[in-house]
Amino acid sequence: MDTAMSKRRAARITRHSTCPRVVAAAKLCAADVVRQPETRRVRYQPDRRRILTFWATSSAVGLALLVTVSCGQSSGSGDNSTSTGPSSEITSASLPLRGIIVLGHSALTGENSDPHSPGVPALQNSWATGANPTVDSIYQRLAAVDPTLRGHTFNAAAGGGTAAALVGQATKALRIVPNPRLVIIEIIGTDIRCDGSARNNYPVFGQQVKAVLDLIAKKAPHTTILLMSQPGRPLQVSKAILGTAGVRAWSGSDICSPFDPNLRLDMKHITTLTGIIEGYESELTKVCATVPECHTDNGRATHFQVRASYYNYSNYDWHHFNVTGLAALAKFMWPTVAKILNLH
Repeated sequence: MDTAMSKRRAARITRHSTCPRVVAAAKLCAADVVRQPETRRVRYQPDRRRILTFWATSSAVGLALLVTVSCGQSSGSGDNSTSTGPSSEITSASLPLRGIIVLGHSALTGENSDPHSPGVPALQNSWATGANPTVDSIYQRLAAVDPTLRGHTFNAAAGGGTAAALVGQATKALRIVPNPRLVIIEIIGTDIRCDGSARNNYPVFGQQVKAVLDLIAKKAPHTTILLMSQPGRPLQVSKAILGTAGVRAWSGSDICSPFDPNLRLDMKHITTLTGIIEGYESELTKVCATVPECHTDNGRATHFQVRASYYNYSNYDWHHFNVTGLAALAKFMWPTVAKILNLH
């Protein structure tokens, strides 16, 4: 491979990929340490340290919920039929209030839910913006109520997304759908720290989320914003996967591992992990209260009952939901969306 071309490709990969293994491989290839003829296919193995936001959805370190915030690519429209925003600085509030955008991590991108394209986002399956009728996403449900919303959606979530990335995601999304009726933010995951420093990170996380709320309120003051709590609770999810390969996948000695090295439930770690997650959720509640059009889900997602059958490939991916799980989450969260939008 031409060295200059190799380096250019590696640069693109390192800019857009959030997966440490992919970035490392790209850099090695650019340095001519790994040559193309010697490359080989490897089985997709999500980085557990990046997963913490979906209990198979999110997405940080230990089993942090079999949650989702794993390696993945940035995403675009849920159905690849986004509207085009204004090219000039037109006040968004003067435009029709319609559409939906979502911000966050891979819990929103349908990552690894398409058996034909493992290990990458499957936007058609997103529980929030997907166009797959089997999922019956929030976007599809809204479009059924208000047909003018159809085609006005943008999924700016990205694998490994952190709170620090939200402003950038929102800036991009608001160029496409400048005055959305709804913004969904699901971000608890990658920011979770399992080294004992979570408490120090809470205010930083809160400030970063506050920044994106302020941006949305300024650009689209009538847009309704929904901040998601963490779907599922560590204890419920851990019990749901007992007897599966997920137990070994999420066993360890760190404070976020729900199973100890002997594959037994570790109640101390589960309690610790639950407390860490609730700390981040508390920050969401605080900053949401400062923005008139912001709503939390009032803990609705925490009551989502995860099943082992909701996970994708039971032999190795216990971080992301499959189509069945994504459909279940969309159905579970719809009443909350309908309520905050006064649809009932």
